Amino acid sequence: MPRYAITEKAGRFVAGQTNTGVGTVLTLTEKQAAHELRLGSLQLCDVPAARERARKGKRVSGGKAAVTPAAGEDAGQAARAAVGPGGGDNDGGDRGDGGGA
Repeated sequence: MPRYAITEKAGRFVAGQTNTGVGTVLTLTEKQAAHELRLGSLQLCDVPAARERARKGKRVSGGKAAVTPAAGEDAGQAARAAVGPGGGDNDGGDRGDGGGA
C-alpha cells in the first residue's frame, strides 16, 4: 500500500485518523487518501518517478519537491525535513480549538 506524509495543511483528522504531526507517515489505500491529497493534507512519499525527479533537482506537480529518505533516515524524517524549520507546528491553522498564532 502507498505511504503518505501529513503536511502542514492538515487539520485535526487526516483520512479518519488523528493528526499526530507534520511528517507522520500513514499507510493508506489510494481511495482512503484521495480526498486528503486533493486538499493538500497528505503528500505521497514513495513514488519511484517522483524520487527520480527529486534526484535530478526537478519539482513534482504542485511546486513541491518529492519527499525521499536519505541514507539512514526513515520517510517520516525525510518528510519533516522537507517542511523546514519552524514549519508544521500547525498554530496558524483553523483547528477549531480556539488556538492559533
